[in-house]
Amino acid sequence: MSATVFEIKRSISFFLEKRKDKNGALILINVPIRMAVSFAGNRLMLYAGYRIDSVKWDGKKQRAKNNTTHGNGVTHSDINDKLDRCSSGINSYFKSCEVKGVLPTLSDVKEEFSRLVSDRTKRVDTFFTAFDDFVKTVGRENDWGPDTFEKFSTLKNHIIGFNPKLTFEKLNSDSLINYVEYLRKEKGNRNTTIAKNIDFVKWFLKWAANNNHPVSKSALDFKLKLKGTDGSLKKVIFLSIDELKHLNSLGIPESKGYLQRVRDVFVFCCFTGLRYSDVYNLKKSDIKGDSVEFVTQKTSDRLRVELNKYSRAILERYKDVPFEGNKALPVITNQKMNEYLKELGKLAEFNSTETIVYFRGNERIEETYAKHELLSTHCARKTFVTNLIYMGVSDHVIRQWTGHKDSKSFDVYHKMVDEIKEREMSKFDNI
Repeated sequence: MSATVFEIKRSISFFLEKRKDKNGALILINVPIRMAVSFAGNRLMLYAGYRIDSVKWDGKKQRAKNNTTHGNGVTHSDINDKLDRCSSGINSYFKSCEVKGVLPTLSDVKEEFSRLVSDRTKRVDTFFTAFDDFVKTVGRENDWGPDTFEKFSTLKNHIIGFNPKLTFEKLNSDSLINYVEYLRKEKGNRNTTIAKNIDFVKWFLKWAANNNHPVSKSALDFKLKLKGTDGSLKKVIFLSIDELKHLNSLGIPESKGYLQRVRDVFVFCCFTGLRYSDVYNLKKSDIKGDSVEFVTQKTSDRLRVELNKYSRAILERYKDVPFEGNKALPVITNQKMNEYLKELGKLAEFNSTETIVYFRGNERIEETYAKHELLSTHCARKTFVTNLIYMGVSDHVIRQWTGHKDSKSFDVYHKMVDEIKEREMSKFDNI
């Protein structure tokens, strides 16, 4: 026999107060918004905290009309977010009463409403404290590396630059639009950079909402639409097989011995697909015969990558050289390595031009560089994937080495390989 489910039938609605002036005319300006809570034959009328002109109120939706502004610069998002919080908060209270099998009184509901408003007031100044908690907690749970912590430190600085007094209450869809404008105009960010920034913000907000912070629904639902962020303009900078072999055998002056070590680490990554963070942490004990086995810093995946004659020769070169922490290779900081890679590329005469296309707002921008100016540690992983696809190795096999979760991320590489094949086939036209 199943237990009887205790249910509190209820309804919550919002409407404008109907009040007349001294002449008997209905007041239509600066009208209080009322919240009506009906349950078990009871009805409670509450002030929802805002006033609004009746012409700016959508009675059918029971919300402020879109793109309207009210007293003291309050936007429709501010008002509607608060109405959403009031409604969801009281509904959650009723659900908790149902679980306990208790029917609340009018005074109970009124007290809960006051508590909701009181909690919101207490917590409006906890935005940056919550952000710090998020970084600390999620960083530990996901075993973030230094680069990820640095990204979120930069993100926090950007938000402080935008509004050092930001609160959860003030962060809604309208303020996020203003934040996007700040990143574009004040920081000069590209649309792709802004999109990543907003993705990080949304990650934090979802965590905050799950941890009972008063996050605006409009902020959680915010969707960014910027030109050039669909990946179609993404440029893959990589070395062809011929360029890679040339770099591997390049004669480097003795006076530039530091470039020898940078070259070895970079080429090793080109032939194994390791990220910078993984080659930085690679230890001699991770070398297992004809393969390297390690846990990735970014995704915590355990990978096994077989060695080939090029990667094996580089490990052999340093097998008897002691490095701090028993590291396998002489890896320096990412920033310094990127700087030296450009110098190395110039020495290798990687002077072909590469055009980068991106958007800043609605402005389409093209910039042309010599290839060596664009070399970075991440080019090694791109070189590994692109050349393997060009040689006919299946995506499935490549993913076993790189740790990619699906084939969708390989679309941009296949596009580059198709362009290579077109150029190669066109050589027949010159015979």
